[in-house]
Amino acid sequence: MKLSSRHFVAAVALHLAVFGLLFSGVQCGRVPEPVNIIQGQLISSKELPKPQAEPKAPPTPEPPAPEPETPKANPEPPKPDPQEVLREKKAEEAKAAEAKREQEVKAAEQKAAQDALLKKQAAEVADKKRLAEEAKKKKEAENAKREEELARAAIEEEEKRLQADKKNKAEQAKRDAEAKRVREAELAAALGAEAEQRSAQEISLWATQLTAAIQRVWTRPSTVDNNLKCVINMQLSATGEVLSASIRTPSGNSLFDESVLRAVYKASPMPLPRDPTVFKPGINITFVPR
Repeated sequence: MKLSSRHFVAAVALHLAVFGLLFSGVQCGRVPEPVNIIQGQLISSKELPKPQAEPKAPPTPEPPAPEPETPKANPEPPKPDPQEVLREKKAEEAKAAEAKREQEVKAAEQKAAQDALLKKQAAEVADKKRLAEEAKKKKEAENAKREEELARAAIEEEEKRLQADKKNKAEQAKRDAEAKRVREAELAAALGAEAEQRSAQEISLWATQLTAAIQRVWTRPSTVDNNLKCVINMQLSATGEVLSASIRTPSGNSLFDESVLRAVYKASPMPLPRDPTVFKPGINITFVPR
């Protein structure tokens, strides 16, 4: 690539400025030399020599055009001291190690702070979870307790209802039983009275039949009149056979009483009652002669 004249001039001016700065630095760095003191003497103008006319100098020819200067290379910097370089290297290494250590400490502190924050957050989450679990368990326990109490109350209420129902039923059964007993007693009394009346009638009819059977076979003694009577107790079998007979109430006439006993055995078997329910194995008969 070709450089224009403007670029070339700018480069030359830059190199001249750098050279001037370097030269100024060298001059500033020199130690000033001691000043020599010159002694002089004043003289008058008359004593001065007369000036001589200077010869005219020939005309100076015009100088040739300056050739462009070649830019000079920058002077090499002085080589550093190896010991100084080693010290600087060690200092830089120590500084780097210290910076690394500080960075590691800072990183460790940041990590510890982050771990502590994470641990704190985890603990808070665990506490929230634990509190939520405890609240859930407490609520479930309260619900279970309430349901248990409701169930127990329902069972107790049902037991009370059943007991009251049982008591009512027992009282009703007792009232019904008492009413039934009264009705049965009344019916039994009515039936008993009727049965007793009917039984009395049947017994009276049977006694009449027994007396007639004895009358048919009885032989009257010659000394017996119609004013005598005796009560005879007979023990009969189910077929009417006379098992035994005795005078329960004598008439006062032994001949009459003995004739009646003979007639009782002679009339065996005795007639049975029309209603079998009125049959009694032992029966008393009042015998009056006719």
